[in-house]
Amino acid sequence: MLRQSARAFSTTAAPRLARMSLIGTIGSDLEKRTTSTGKDFIKYSVAVNSKNKNEQLTSWFNVACFAPAQINFMTTYLGKGAKVYVEADVSNTPYEKTDGSKSTSLMLFQTNVEVIRFPKKEEGEGESA
Repeated sequence: MLRQSARAFSTTAAPRLARMSLIGTIGSDLEKRTTSTGKDFIKYSVAVNSKNKNEQLTSWFNVACFAPAQINFMTTYLGKGAKVYVEADVSNTPYEKTDGSKSTSLMLFQTNVEVIRFPKKEEGEGESA
């Protein structure tokens, strides 16, 4: 006997159905910022490398993280050069360029991050005198 069921979505909050998972390298410094409402977040970019025929391609993605525990972990242990697995909600935001033309920006809002490789330590970093 085949049972059919309908999937119900909550009516209290709009579900975020656009999601993305990336494996890439943090390619910028983690920028600490604050929203106009006083909420802290970090913004950074992730480089994802892929091969198309014999050509190496790099795609860049802008990521924002609002989770305090993740912000604390990332600013303490991660940075440019770390290889990470990122899960994020995705939003396409329209904006106007300085020349007046209209464009859109793809923004990722991090929901989870896992470390694949920590960044290399700089010379003298972590050494005591």
